[in-house]
Order: sequence, then structure tokens, then C-alpha cells
Amino acid sequence: MKRILVALALLLAPSIAFAQTPPYDYPLTIGTSPVQVLAANTARKRLVFVNPNATATVAVCPAVSRVNSAAITCAVNGAGSITILPYASFTVDGVGQNGALPSAWNGIASAGSSALTILEFE
Repeated sequence: MKRILVALALLLAPSIAFAQTPPYDYPLTIGTSPVQVLAANTARKRLVFVNPNATATVAVCPAVSRVNSAAITCAVNGAGSITILPYASFTVDGVGQNGALPSAWNGIASAGSSALTILEFE
């Protein structure tokens, strides 16, 4: 009887708040020095980088080069970096058999205290 009451209470209770579901939203503030903006995640399938700034340009890049496994220095308009103009966005989709984007990502801006929004899908 006790089990039935517990089960009934769970069914009638308001829905339980769960952790955020994809897309995961990362609202960040970055500056003129490169910083890590996303940690490595083997479950990641898609990333959307959004530059919500009116004047600042931002750039993002994977943390490590596939060519020589060296760290990539993220730079606006720099080699290995994806430059995102004001009010623009850039989407990166996983490809291949599992479509994963597991690497960490770095970011930098052309002005201090610039916003960067990242949406992550698993």
C-alpha cells in the first residue's frame, strides 16, 4: 500500500525541474587576450557561435591544431581562427561517422568586455 501511495504521489506531483536540455547556452564576456571559451566534450555534435556586439569583432578556434598538435593562438583575422563580424553567427557541425566536435575552443575579441554567446548541441 505504501508503494502505491508513493507512486501515486510521484504521478500527481508537479513536474520535476530537470537540468538544462540542449542546446546548452554559454553567455560569455571575452577580451583582447585569447581564452578558452569551451572545454572539451566528446558528446558535442554542433556549435553555434553568436557575436551579439554592435562594433566588436570576435574570433573562435579549436584549441589544438591537427597538423602538429600545437596549441592554436586565437586571433581576430588570424590563421586557424574563425572571425565573426558584429551581429553575425557561425555554425560548426560535426561530420563523419559519429559527427562529434570533441575539442576545446578558444575565443578572443577586438575590444575588451565583448559578449560571445555559444549554443552547444549534443
